[in-house]
Amino acid sequence: MKYINKLLFTGSLLTCAMTLWGEAPGQIMSLDELFTLADKQSKSIKIFESAVTGADKDISVAKNAYLPTIDFSASATYNGNAWVSDRDFTNGQTFASPHFGNSFSIEASQVIFAGGAIHHQVKALETQQKISEWDLAAHRQEVYFLLTDYYLDLYKYRNLLTVYDRNIEQTLQVIHDMRAREAAGVALDNDITRYEVQYQNLLYKRTELVSSIAIYNDKIVTMLDLPPQTEILPDTTLLHGSIPQASENDFQEQAFQCAPLLNKNRLTIDLLTRKRQAAQSGYMPKISLIAGDNLNGPITYEIPVLNNNINVWYVGVGLKFNLGNLYKTPKEVSRLGVSIGQARFELHSAEERVTLGVREAYTRYLDSFEQLKTQEKSRQLATQNYEVIANRYANDLVLVTDLVDADNLRLSAEVQYVNAQINIIYNYYRLLYATGVIHTINE
Repeated sequence: MKYINKLLFTGSLLTCAMTLWGEAPGQIMSLDELFTLADKQSKSIKIFESAVTGADKDISVAKNAYLPTIDFSASATYNGNAWVSDRDFTNGQTFASPHFGNSFSIEASQVIFAGGAIHHQVKALETQQKISEWDLAAHRQEVYFLLTDYYLDLYKYRNLLTVYDRNIEQTLQVIHDMRAREAAGVALDNDITRYEVQYQNLLYKRTELVSSIAIYNDKIVTMLDLPPQTEILPDTTLLHGSIPQASENDFQEQAFQCAPLLNKNRLTIDLLTRKRQAAQSGYMPKISLIAGDNLNGPITYEIPVLNNNINVWYVGVGLKFNLGNLYKTPKEVSRLGVSIGQARFELHSAEERVTLGVREAYTRYLDSFEQLKTQEKSRQLATQNYEVIANRYANDLVLVTDLVDADNLRLSAEVQYVNAQINIIYNYYRLLYATGVIHTINE
């Protein structure tokens, strides 16, 4: 199914909004710029970036197991005289012994076979790093979408402020005309009172809008760690951006490839598989090459003690095997096998949730276009109705209550039209969020 490729809104609302925004000092920022600032300054994103960096350091540490181990020790001692006796501790004799002793030793070992334990442990940590990267991507999507929500609310409230300002101006003009009619004796003071009540209601609603603008501006400023006095003005070209033409299947395929939730679940299966392979290496012995050198003095295993140094070096192969692994490893391997099965079920469940989420977001997105058409028609009809009622009131053919009702209907239609405009952009970004890739319409 094809839908609108170019989203173009025209009308007096946007023109008036741009005029109003130009009067107040502020910084015009697009969603692209907000996303860039979020990458640089968002505290929560930095937390996840630190986790990725930490995972990289864990890999570097784990790779140290590939490197040789070198142990060196040195000591200097004071030795007492030697004492020798029979096995029953009789006939003891004391022999003079050199009192200064020294010992130097160095040994190097290099693992040449560990049953794949080191390899699978490193690969498991590399997979863990990728999971951390997808955690970062998922959180970045959440921040982007939240910023989009705040940004569009800010945009909507500024547009609504323009609508209410125009209606306030028109209401004041109607009150002025009514006073002139009252002076001419063709209007009642009660008629003016009704419109003055309408005017006060509009002023109160305008106050609410100004407060909402301040609230959402503060939310964005706080998220981006900007100076508190920063005033953000939405980029009015957002409503003129083009939307790539795509079907639901295109979005579903993109979600299958890019959704952070699905990628994390796939990597979790790989991580558990690596851990199981590392556990299975417990069935195998560890084989190492070893080499060393020992220099000791004096030589104490001779009687009398020899005041000499003796140096011994060696090379060889070392073998180590933990017999306890024969009954411990099967349980660990079995446990990880169950975890892998559970992770596969979780992946299938996540795929269903993502599919349904994209389908719902896509449906809402298409509905928003129909909503805009409906609201645009309603606005036209409400405006025409107000013009007819206003003309009839000027000719004393209808009551002032009819004029007030027509004015309220027109205001409601204009508000709903503004909301429908913003709703299209919001549902598009909601669709991108469900897909797993948020980018701007202008890309």
